Amino acid sequence: MKLLLDAWQGPHAQTFVDSLPIAGVDGTLGRRMSNGPAAGRAHLKTGTAGETRALAGYVRCRSGRTQAVAAFVNHPDAPSATPTLDAIIEWVAANG
Repeated sequence: MKLLLDAWQGPHAQTFVDSLPIAGVDGTLGRRMSNGPAAGRAHLKTGTAGETRALAGYVRCRSGRTQAVAAFVNHPDAPSATPTLDAIIEWVAANG
């Protein structure tokens, strides 16, 4: 999380954020979170490795605030946790 917070305050913050896939718009998130409050508002890096799934980046919330987020699941059934990870991001977008 410290990396995300430091990057947000760094001189290349906008370039970094712009490099991340956008929920419901492009990259690895092009087909995810496309109809909820995170659509077009969450800039996140996805991660998969064996029994792990993760999302990390920034969510511009309905309140106008931007939140840094990081969530991961490390479990043999991690692929089935993708909808839960997406739901967490949707909740942050709606309530943050």
